Amino acid sequence: MTKIFIAKFSKEFIEKTLQIWQPYSSTKLTEEDAREIAENMTELFSLLAELEKKYKENGKEDHLDKADERKEI
Repeated sequence: MTKIFIAKFSKEFIEKTLQIWQPYSSTKLTEEDAREIAENMTELFSLLAELEKKYKENGKEDHLDKADERKEI
C-alpha cells in the first residue's frame, strides 16, 4: 500500500528545485511544477525505502547486495 501525503516545501526549496530541474525541461517550469516534482521525488524515495525494507524482512538482502556489486564493476 502506497502512503499518500501532502508535503509542504519552503519557498527556498521550491526555488532550488526549479534551479536543478529547469535544464531538463524544454519549457519554463513553474513553482507548481517544482512542487509536483518535489512531491513525486519524495514519493519515489519513500517507495524505494519501503521496497528495501520489504526485501530485508523477507531475507532477500543478498539480492540487494548483488545490485550493489554490479554498481562497483
